[in-house]
Amino acid sequence: MEELYSIMRDFLEVEYNQESLLCLLRAAKAAYCSEKEDLIVNSAKFYLQALQEELKVAINRLDSYIAENAKKQ
Repeated sequence: MEELYSIMRDFLEVEYNQESLLCLLRAAKAAYCSEKEDLIVNSAKFYLQALQEELKVAINRLDSYIAENAKKQ
């Protein structure tokens, strides 16, 4: 059960980080200076890639946990 709570925290953290990314994208939309815009867009791309990796890890953990419990039953 503790593992499920840990996985849920991971998903909630991903959700929080996605909201942070949304704020970055809003800032990019509001910025019209090309230098600032490039910096924000590049930051958003990097952040999105990191979030995708975190989500993959959390999903794999959940899959492993489910598979282990299925074997026990």
